[in-house]
Amino acid sequence: MKTIYKDVLLIILGAFLIATSIEFFVIPNKLGDGSTVGIALALFYLFHIPTSISTFLINLIFIALAYKFLTKKTILYTILGTAMISVSLKILSFIPFGIHDIILGIVFGAVLMGAGLALIFIADGSTGGTTLMAYLLNYTKGYNFSKSLFYMDSVIILASIFAIGVNNTLYTFIFVYLCIKIVDLMIEGFHNKKAMTIMSDQYEDIAHVITSEFGNAATIFYGYGYYANEDKRIIYIVIKKNELLKIKNKIQEIDSRSFIVIHEVKEVVGGKFGFMNNSSSGKGKKIS
Repeated sequence: MKTIYKDVLLIILGAFLIATSIEFFVIPNKLGDGSTVGIALALFYLFHIPTSISTFLINLIFIALAYKFLTKKTILYTILGTAMISVSLKILSFIPFGIHDIILGIVFGAVLMGAGLALIFIADGSTGGTTLMAYLLNYTKGYNFSKSLFYMDSVIILASIFAIGVNNTLYTFIFVYLCIKIVDLMIEGFHNKKAMTIMSDQYEDIAHVITSEFGNAATIFYGYGYYANEDKRIIYIVIKKNELLKIKNKIQEIDSRSFIVIHEVKEVVGGKFGFMNNSSSGKGKKIS
């Protein structure tokens, strides 16, 4: 239950940051965007349709297209994210504030937009649109999230040239690129993992502590110590970065002569992702 509250809070905060970016930095400088936000902005510039309305309606269409690949949790989180963006846009539209400077709009707009998107993704949610499609491709096909998002957003940005002009379209590409970089930096920071290779004669005691006290899985390999000319047992674990010091100290308490190698880990795949994965028979199967 605590995890659900945390996810909901992250989604609400992320949605508010995205809406702040749009209202205070993007619209005042007539910038575009990718995904449904880009479509909503083009409709606003051309026909003065409120972004709070068009964003939500367009997102509902994308959710309907992808619903069969999603779990109920992800559908609810996505609807929550899109709804909160629309609500935040409506509320912020009453505040007479805007930064009318293209450079400041790009930089600070990208920081807020990227941070908002990252918080929603960390909570296993989505803002819908092309972000939903890119997120789906990442978990079902293994496609790079950032590249998929950038390619799909590029099509929408190019189509926005009729609403914002050539110069602002080029500025928008810079804006979107910075957003994606912010998303990557924040997600890597929140999901930063470390791997440890541990060699010790007391491997059973160490593996027991790692699994029972810290709740992490441990894999034991059979190895051979060439220097000592004897068989060895090697423990391999992947842990959260903030667990590193505690686990290392615990291992050294058990065996002060243990040999520990710490590795950087770029990405860890496994666990509950909230998406379905297509099996060879064509039917969806939950990733667990």
